[in-house]
Amino acid sequence: MTSRERFLAALKGEKPDRPPLAHVSALTTLELQQATGCFMPEVHADPEKLVRLTGANHDVLGFDAVSFIINYFNEPAALGCEMSWGGPDELPVYKSHAWSRVEDAVAPADLLGWPPIRRCLDTLSLAKERYGTRAAILGKVMGPFSMTLVMHGLENVLAATVEAPDLVTRFLDVAADILASHANAQLAAGADAVAIGEGGAGASMLSPAAYERLLLPVHQRMVRAIRGPVIMHICGDITPRLAAMRRVGMACFNFDWAIRPAAMKEAAGGAMRLMGNVNTGDLLRGPPAEIERQVFENLDAGIDIISPGCAVSPTCPNANLRAMAEAIEKWHKAKRL
Repeated sequence: MTSRERFLAALKGEKPDRPPLAHVSALTTLELQQATGCFMPEVHADPEKLVRLTGANHDVLGFDAVSFIINYFNEPAALGCEMSWGGPDELPVYKSHAWSRVEDAVAPADLLGWPPIRRCLDTLSLAKERYGTRAAILGKVMGPFSMTLVMHGLENVLAATVEAPDLVTRFLDVAADILASHANAQLAAGADAVAIGEGGAGASMLSPAAYERLLLPVHQRMVRAIRGPVIMHICGDITPRLAAMRRVGMACFNFDWAIRPAAMKEAAGGAMRLMGNVNTGDLLRGPPAEIERQVFENLDAGIDIISPGCAVSPTCPNANLRAMAEAIEKWHKAKRL
């Protein structure tokens, strides 16, 4: 199988020739920037350089599926949030909030043409042209709760869930519409699947009851509106929420390193494929033997796709990232013997 065929087979629940390696959270390294001559923050505004840099995740590190978009804040940036675009060893972060009142939350009809969203779509079109027959092309949008936190502010959202719940509901609904529209445009541009990064709705933010009441209906509606496979990532140990999350309708869940693979496999109950969950702290500082151990633990537990458990620091050594692909090959070879 090609890398693309391998990943898509696993995403559909079919049996690939070996388990695939993928990532949906941010991933690039200083070493890859130096090797390609394509550096952050310039790449965030240059589709050509961004494809050259992120394509190295396949060419150099051995990933079967690659998110060709590093930055998760493209929608808020397009809608007026001030950004710090980071540097070679620093990922982008937002610096302001653009929604204060209910009337601020609007989805402009021509939003898909606004930078940086237009650059996302151009990047995916170029990635499809250059890598589409080899590697799986993954798009990326924020989750609606995460986007609401960025657009309105964390403390404001937490207060409004009690004092003005209709305001939060309005923000979530508008965010979901914007994000689904962007996701569908990414699929049309060449993405094989789209990741929803809902890190803001992590384990410490919402109780299972709050998730089911406030966010589950929004996630269900957004996933139904997206015309292609959806992968979702949420940070932390969200296993208490999985009874509700099994009803979202996503194709795959990228789970955090805080969850043991066997526990995740059991809790998911076969409702979606699973992608996980190598500890990003160990990828940054640990020995390759520990990374191999975690890959084996995931594969022995029946996890479908190997990936980092969350975003990867740009200072992560290439050797530790390559260790995931090498561990997959070693595990697969041992199983065949």
